Amino acid sequence: MRIEAVLFDLDNTLTHRDLSVQAYSRHFLEHYSNRLNLKNTEQKQSDLNTIIDIIRRIDHGGYPKKELLTHPSIAASVGFALLQELDWKQAPELDELTEFWFSEFGLSAVAMTGAEALLKQLKQRGFKLAVISNGGHATRLRILQGLGFADYFDEILSSELVGISKPKAEIFLYSCAKLQVEPKYSLYIGDHPINDFQGATDAGLNALLILGFHEQVEHIPKEKTIHQLDEIWTHLGDESVSIL
Repeated sequence: MRIEAVLFDLDNTLTHRDLSVQAYSRHFLEHYSNRLNLKNTEQKQSDLNTIIDIIRRIDHGGYPKKELLTHPSIAASVGFALLQELDWKQAPELDELTEFWFSEFGLSAVAMTGAEALLKQLKQRGFKLAVISNGGHATRLRILQGLGFADYFDEILSSELVGISKPKAEIFLYSCAKLQVEPKYSLYIGDHPINDFQGATDAGLNALLILGFHEQVEHIPKEKTIHQLDEIWTHLGDESVSIL
């Protein structure tokens, strides 16, 4: 089957969400260290662990549980918890912590192993490239720009921009239309069995699921799964835009 376009999810596909959370937590602690009661190195490490735990609990790998959101956004909910659970000597306003997340989390993103090399090679071989990601558009752009990935893509599409969220078929079909490539000539890679794999498949795209981030994947054929990005080459033929 001929493939002309390769489309990607963002979190836990091009970026590693948990490593990004850890990087953001270190950045947050350094930025606010003079406003926290950090008595010694042990206290600093303890606060770092607390920050990471808070974000993991609320962010939940980018799929927050509604009952843990105290505010409309992950950013504000995380900020509120940080204000409540850290020992501040000069606490910032919640709005400041919320804005800090929006401005800095994307810039703390950690790329998935092999992501940049893969994008470079795909681009050189003539594939059209796109991102389809649920979430705020500005944050998606900031992540990709921070990683230096933005220029590889012909289209960067978010649920906020399109007004449709994965796994609805319409967002996948809209993306293919923007690329001017039929769904059957497109390959989509993501980590979520429903939002990514099933959504793309139902829309008529070829799809691969990256394993290791979600459960309940037993129903997905083994030949449609990968463990790391460079494995997609086993699903692409020798010609620049063909699939085996």
